[in-house]
Amino acid sequence: MRTTTRELRKPFVGWGVLALGILLGVCSSSQAVVDGNSQTNTSPPADGAPWASTGSVNGGGGVYLGSGWVLTVAHIGAGTTTFSGTPFSWDGTSYRLTNSDGTATDLVLFHLSDTPPLPNLGMASNSPAGLSQVDMIGFGAKAGSSQTMIGAYTGFYWSPGGGKSWGNNKVNAGGTVVINAGLGDLTTFVTDFTTPGTPGPTAPTSDECQAAGGDSGGGVYQLNGSTWQLVGILDAIDSLPNQPANTAVYGNSTYSADVATYRPQIIQLARPALSISRFGTNVQICWPDMAAGFTLESTPVISPASWTTVVSNVATTNGTGCALLPPTGSAKFFRLRKP
Repeated sequence: MRTTTRELRKPFVGWGVLALGILLGVCSSSQAVVDGNSQTNTSPPADGAPWASTGSVNGGGGVYLGSGWVLTVAHIGAGTTTFSGTPFSWDGTSYRLTNSDGTATDLVLFHLSDTPPLPNLGMASNSPAGLSQVDMIGFGAKAGSSQTMIGAYTGFYWSPGGGKSWGNNKVNAGGTVVINAGLGDLTTFVTDFTTPGTPGPTAPTSDECQAAGGDSGGGVYQLNGSTWQLVGILDAIDSLPNQPANTAVYGNSTYSADVATYRPQIIQLARPALSISRFGTNVQICWPDMAAGFTLESTPVISPASWTTVVSNVATTNGTGCALLPPTGSAKFFRLRKP
């Protein structure tokens, strides 16, 4: 670890980095998810978190952003991604995200050959607030036991296999943490796996969860008003002194890439493009679903430009939005701008 904005509050051994997914993904609950007697969180959560937007890729997870773009961790990497049982091939385009100093992170953005029938997913512009609740969706191990003593700790053994599941947790109040598990510095936020019955503001959530093997690249989501946003990508876990392998115990933490930190770079790399064509006697301007919420503007000249709004808060239907404009007999230039 190079620098952090949070001081670790417990003896620390290291971050888990697995060949099958550097991140670990047991989603466990004091009532259900990782409780070996009740693995019920394997279908879309009732709160409406974007279950379908999290797909499986290379033994881990990836999150669909829109317009064919998928975000995952670099140790999982780009590849054919399956959403709701349908595989979508990678078209060969990928970008390793970087930090402000130009160094590589453990995040990769890649593009699919075909567009999945999924909505555009909003990305948070601010890191999730401390003690706010998030939902986690991943493809890793679930609880392979009921709650039990594991050496000096209390927790769960991992199941021998994985599968898509969800859980929830609260963001640690200590702020973001920069970690480096050998794949470059990465700005993350932290969720702690809290013992049942803990009182006060850090009390466990309804489906308190901790990541486990195979959850790398899964999505972390949060409600912004009535809209779900992507706030994180599951990346790593820590371990406690003498904690047995393949276990999740109370006191563990999950580290998720902070999407808000890398959002401007993602938008720049996956920026939407306009298409212009003739449609009868009119001009048709179209944009992909990634442009939802942008403003369409035009100017008669580039230098000096005089941009005016054509369509504000552009919308999409079935992955595409269009505007029909009458011909003007003079040149016009168009752009999409994010307010």
